[in-house]
Amino acid sequence: MATNAVNIGKGRSTGMFYTAVAGTAIPTTLTTIPADWTETGFISADGMELQLSRDVEEIKDWSNIIRRVVLTDHDEKSSGSCISTTAEALSELFGENNVTVDSSGVITVDLSSGELPPEKAYLFVMKDGDDLMCFGCSKGQIYVTDNVSFTAGDGIEWPFEVTALDGGMKFVKVPGA
Repeated sequence: MATNAVNIGKGRSTGMFYTAVAGTAIPTTLTTIPADWTETGFISADGMELQLSRDVEEIKDWSNIIRRVVLTDHDEKSSGSCISTTAEALSELFGENNVTVDSSGVITVDLSSGELPPEKAYLFVMKDGDDLMCFGCSKGQIYVTDNVSFTAGDGIEWPFEVTALDGGMKFVKVPGA
């Protein structure tokens, strides 16, 4: 039986990322996104990046032979760009307390606030053929990381990172979902 050993990682047809209350478990079945997850905003065509950092210490014996490797530090982050400039997406990226919407629908974001959004759970879903894959964290901190360009003919992209807290990122692949 032949297998496909190459995964493409194309965004799911909606191109969305999802948030939930901090502590919400990463789903292991993805035929539908569980009700406790909320669509937050569209991810740009550049997709998402999962950044894994591992620092180790090599323990050597007197003859300088490595006898053990010990993990001394690690962290997981994900990054991408949100292309939604809605009150919901901006509230996730900058924090609800920093976003106001008046009665006529005008959105104002306090970009000078030093306050980060509250910790939440984050989920990014991809499709590869019949398989679904996701990664995310049950508790993470999101923040906008880079300059935002407003240019004629281009969509607005809000670059962000999510740093995983308390247990890090999880990756799930569901065959034939």
